[in-house]
Amino acid sequence: MPVKIFDKNGNALEVNFVQFSGGERHVQLGVFENCTQYFLRADLRTSNDVFDLLLTADALNQKFEKCELFIEVPYLPYARQDRVCASGQAFSLKVLADILRQMQNVQKMIVWDCHSLVGVDLTGAENVPAQDILKANAELSAKIMDLNSVVICPDKGAVNRTQEIINAFEKDFQPEPIVYCEKVRDPATGQITHTDVKVDSLEGRTAIITDDICDGGYTFIKVAEQLKAKGAGEVILFVTHGIFSKGLDVFDGLIDHVFTTDSFEHAPDTRLTVIPYQFPFFQDQA
Repeated sequence: MPVKIFDKNGNALEVNFVQFSGGERHVQLGVFENCTQYFLRADLRTSNDVFDLLLTADALNQKFEKCELFIEVPYLPYARQDRVCASGQAFSLKVLADILRQMQNVQKMIVWDCHSLVGVDLTGAENVPAQDILKANAELSAKIMDLNSVVICPDKGAVNRTQEIINAFEKDFQPEPIVYCEKVRDPATGQITHTDVKVDSLEGRTAIITDDICDGGYTFIKVAEQLKAKGAGEVILFVTHGIFSKGLDVFDGLIDHVFTTDSFEHAPDTRLTVIPYQFPFFQDQA
């Protein structure tokens, strides 16, 4: 179920979704008393999921006067489409944001490690930074803090995010805690041909690649190839949103373990650790 409702104490409340034969979506709340504040977790994958969120918010507003809605959208759809790249295209992220802002009585909306802060600005959401999620897993936090570990910045777009992680873990006391990477493109086609890892040797070191999204994984494969070639003893990948559209097999022999969150569903796999996360909307959740 892409949209779930909880009360302030974390109790799940009944909500049912139906698709009519004409394609329309329908929501029906179960029988429960007004608890004033409602937490909605919305795992949005399709246009139907987006509409289910809108209908659920409206159903609560219709049934309970002056209710307060707290909405968590872990993965913000269209965040990678944060501008018009060519004439004739839509500004997809703005379209979605305009729709989401129509919901009434929303006290706070949360997104996790949003790919583009344009999405945060347009939706009015609060962004959970990667370091807050990383700190929710003791094993990964310990690996980041290990003096034998270096954090890998996979491309120029991840520089600020990587530096914020280093600052949050106070790892700046370590000489050169970040290794930077640079994509090399074929000037004729624009395709990425390989990735340069800006370090001479990583002999025996633990290399931790961090980024917000992994789709097919090509960027991380190319980075991991270079890390292994430079002697890295262990290569770890952390991505907040693990889509893994080509599966985990593509990392075999290159990335020793993958960490991600529950923003997407994942089948159990010994190569993967899923970090469950929930933003503490209410004081007793902190």
